[in-house]
Amino acid sequence: MTRVRSVPARLLLFALLAACTAPDNRAILDDLEEQSRDESKPALLAQIVDPQAYFIRGPARTILLPMEKATVPVVRVRINGVEMPGILDTGTTHIVLSGPAARACKLYMPESMPMEIVTPGYATRFFTGAPESVEIGGMKLEGGIALVPEKESGLARRLGVPNAVHATIGTAVLSNYNVVFDFQRRLVELQPHGKKAFAGVMWTRVRVNDKERLLLIDSGANGLFLEPDFAHELGLVSQERANQLRGKARSASEARMERVRVDELGFGPRVFRNVRAHVVSIMGDPERGGLLGLPGLGPHRWLVHYETRQFALVEPDGTTPEG
Repeated sequence: MTRVRSVPARLLLFALLAACTAPDNRAILDDLEEQSRDESKPALLAQIVDPQAYFIRGPARTILLPMEKATVPVVRVRINGVEMPGILDTGTTHIVLSGPAARACKLYMPESMPMEIVTPGYATRFFTGAPESVEIGGMKLEGGIALVPEKESGLARRLGVPNAVHATIGTAVLSNYNVVFDFQRRLVELQPHGKKAFAGVMWTRVRVNDKERLLLIDSGANGLFLEPDFAHELGLVSQERANQLRGKARSASEARMERVRVDELGFGPRVFRNVRAHVVSIMGDPERGGLLGLPGLGPHRWLVHYETRQFALVEPDGTTPEG
């Protein structure tokens, strides 16, 4: 397996572009704030003040979940007892609820304190709340936060999740497990490891054509996304175009990107050829070349080993060749 670099716990959100306008959640956020004025929930308030990763409440066991029909791994989850589709996203740190989902599960949100979070191509504002419980495959988790966007991006619909009530499940939950994404059999396996979870994303070193860069491991992105400067270094876009793509828009509908093709994408001994990619501003870090969207690489099996902070492509015989 390949050892990866992790980012310390902080409020990061990585998502794909959604080239459409979307509903404003301001009215929902105001209603949730009004409903959350009850001061008898100090534990939930503490979760918001000092965000931590989730922890498993009760017996832990390995669970196997079928993926729903979508372009990214989606399974059934429950937030505060409300069932909804949940995108399992290794590129997102916390749980993200759509506005309708936050309203349906009566998310505790005592004060609307916005934070601006940079996503690929644009920046947007999110508000913080605390769910009382999260359940995946019958296993309950507690202790973390949930973010609600000021405006919906339309991303979930583009990824094949038409339900307005939906969640994105990030690493603050997923890192309680070693996770196997089997895109051939359309299954997700969650293996509890018993160690403390963390709210951070992981990076792995990948060869793009003839150059190496750190790419974000992202199960919630359906494809390869490259930073504009890295794409220019690879000869995929001009310097002028890279400069245009480097800026951040104020909304998903205004975000800029360009489609390109990568001749070779090398991960360990495995080489993927003629890979479709998008050039878009993500973090603006020259050492980090973009994000590696696992579902976009075909029907393969991937292991995200949060216990040891390692990442591997699992071969058909079950082996994980060294990167």
